[in-house]
Amino acid sequence: MWFLLGAGMVAAVLVLSLLPIDVDLGEGSDKVEHFIAYASLTFWFGMLYVRRGQQLGFVAGFIVLGVIIEFLQGMTDYRDFEVADMVADAIGAFIGLAILQTPARHALRWAEELLGSVLPE
Repeated sequence: MWFLLGAGMVAAVLVLSLLPIDVDLGEGSDKVEHFIAYASLTFWFGMLYVRRGQQLGFVAGFIVLGVIIEFLQGMTDYRDFEVADMVADAIGAFIGLAILQTPARHALRWAEELLGSVLPE
């Protein structure tokens, strides 16, 4: 279930990154969105795959995903290619990895325990 939710998050990033959406949130505010999205993705999958090598693989994979998306955006006439977006993606991925080094890495286990105590059997 957790993996499917994560896959949905990846799909949402892809769709929202490639659709012709024109939302102006102010100069540079999209960098915060990139940062949060890629930190969240890395953190999410890092909670599912706890070995360090796997987590580093997700960091690398999400950085590559961000680069690919930027190149795809550059091929459209409605989105822009921006190196700064790739940088924000990469910083976010590394911050997601850093958060995995804290007790927050147990968030999904905590959620399962909470749901198990609240939901009937």
